[in-house]
Amino acid sequence: MIRALLLTSLVVAILLSVGGLSNAQDPEPSWCVSVWYPSSEEPTGMDSIMNNRDVIDTVHPFWYNGLADGTILPTAVAEDADQLAAWREVGLKIVPSIWDGGFSQAIHDPAIREKHIHEIVALVERMEYDGIDVDYESFQLATRDNFSIFIEDLAAALHAKGYLLTIAVHAKTDDAGQSEGAAAQDWARIAAAVDVFQIMTYDYHNSVGEAGPIGPPQWSYDVIAYAATVTDLSKVRLGLHFYGLSWKRGNRAVSIPYSSVQRSIEAFDLAFTRDPADMEARLDFKAPGLPAQTIYVADAIGLEYKLDLITEEFPELGGVAIWGIGGEDPANWGIIRDMRPASCKQT
Repeated sequence: MIRALLLTSLVVAILLSVGGLSNAQDPEPSWCVSVWYPSSEEPTGMDSIMNNRDVIDTVHPFWYNGLADGTILPTAVAEDADQLAAWREVGLKIVPSIWDGGFSQAIHDPAIREKHIHEIVALVERMEYDGIDVDYESFQLATRDNFSIFIEDLAAALHAKGYLLTIAVHAKTDDAGQSEGAAAQDWARIAAAVDVFQIMTYDYHNSVGEAGPIGPPQWSYDVIAYAATVTDLSKVRLGLHFYGLSWKRGNRAVSIPYSSVQRSIEAFDLAFTRDPADMEARLDFKAPGLPAQTIYVADAIGLEYKLDLITEEFPELGGVAIWGIGGEDPANWGIIRDMRPASCKQT
């Protein structure tokens, strides 16, 4: 008897030493890729999804407005039957996005919140979606507690019926953030309630400011480091921009796809430059007869640099969420494939 117990203990010790039992107890690694659609003015976003369906797990059709009376207003292109059928045929999860069409004005009203939750759950049931993605941005700080309550109650209602709740949040490196909208999002409460927590780590430099990197890697790193202090990173998705911005002197920057930038490079024999600190592609465009402009755009080189920096330090990160598909650098998808550490196990 004693000999048998000693033998059993020895076997257990050996298995633990090689990871045999500890691995069985560890959560299965999962790394998911989601895309918002449409998220570019280029009409090729659907092609991007279908051509890269092997590496995309969830699509967020940008289809719905949340109104001040708690009802939901679909866009003119919402609920496209052909797109839904195509996504379902290849096994993509469909979690449409809903954004603020006035709901923020009434979020303090418990009755309106309850009505809005009922409308969302009814929509998901009617359309047989996998869940809903909340993209309510730039709320006032005074809505912080009510917004958290809304997300907690919505999560409970969706989870009771087996549906997912994902959310897009402003990037920040501390609770206060750099804007009122960021401060209005209580990450600790929100992340605890939702299934997927997608951080918009882009537009660091944006249309209203000076030219600069759109998603600096060190800033993205700092944002994820803060997220690690408030939630399990396995439910966090790093926001990636696949678009570019073009700044012309005296004007607001405008969005520009990589494909347009590449055509200019070829037509005028130009070349990208890169700051070693961020490696984001920059183009100073000074062609004769055209206004000078500075362009920053996502490409495969910058993407690889960013993912290397962040995933090496945060291997538990749950994946990425992409804005700007349609006209993106096609090599971006190869980087995602090559660097993806695990398939998606999101249920």
